[in-house]
Amino acid sequence: MAVGIDISMDDFHACIKIKNELGKVIIKGTKTFKNTGAGFKEFYQWVLDRKKGDYTLSFVMEATGVYYEDLAYFLHTKKESVSVVLANKMKGYAKSLNIKTKTDKIDSKIIADFGIERHVDEWKPMSPVYKELRDFCRELLSIKKEMNRARNQLHAMVRSHDKSKGIIRIKKQQIAFYEKAIETIKKKLIKIVDKDPALKKKLAKLQSIPGLAFETSVILASETNGFELFTSIRQLVSYAGLDIEFKESGRFKGKTRITKKGNSRIRQALFMPAMSASRCNESIKKLHERVCERNPDIKRKGIVAGMRKLLIYAFVIWKKDTAYDREFVWS
Repeated sequence: MAVGIDISMDDFHACIKIKNELGKVIIKGTKTFKNTGAGFKEFYQWVLDRKKGDYTLSFVMEATGVYYEDLAYFLHTKKESVSVVLANKMKGYAKSLNIKTKTDKIDSKIIADFGIERHVDEWKPMSPVYKELRDFCRELLSIKKEMNRARNQLHAMVRSHDKSKGIIRIKKQQIAFYEKAIETIKKKLIKIVDKDPALKKKLAKLQSIPGLAFETSVILASETNGFELFTSIRQLVSYAGLDIEFKESGRFKGKTRITKKGNSRIRQALFMPAMSASRCNESIKKLHERVCERNPDIKRKGIVAGMRKLLIYAFVIWKKDTAYDREFVWS
């Protein structure tokens, strides 16, 4: 018995479907609820009232921004099976059904079908420590992006003709605010990590990788919930959007590139460390040189290869709970 949930900021549409003994899928009900605490309670009672027999109950929802989180946590406290599916995966499933009409009601039915037909991993809430770190890290990355934009704007203002000094002063104040906010967040990250000796020890081992510093190590750990979600390197690389996409058909030969269908914050955090590692980390330096030799016109590919390698090193070191070994040879 699957409950498909299409959720938005203000409300969510639910559809209950079951597959009977003959393999036929039957709709047991559809209804819209408010995306509030009272709406969650009404929704949960509505589902229980329609649960018949020994059917196993599972709730499946689409990862729509942050709007699904409150409902997911609510259902988890009720000890229910909750699954959160990425939007691009659900979009691909809908295309396979050749469904062209898109409404909240239809989307909830598609999600319920997906929950019945496919094996969906169960969602687990983040550890409170990692969630707090993730929130601060995401704000840090966001502020850094805004500060770089403001610096570029200031650079153009200073060199433009007869620019108002008042505007330049305001832009400098904006940059100073960003710099102060970044320092405040960094101090807060250190404070949170210092409270957890086991986490601090793990992060220190990640920092033993040449190219990875404290900030990037914390981002990787928090964005992956301590790498808890992954059992293989392939899963992690795909989650970060660093997996390779290649298109080929007949005589057509497409370009090889990364999919970028994954966690953009991990890619953002790894870019500068990969540039540093291409100079100070011997194995990544050799990898960078090989890739650039094959692609002399697209040297950025060498940096992307370094990002992927750094992520793999971090995953292996975290799982094995050991420091980086420069002499290690991959089997």
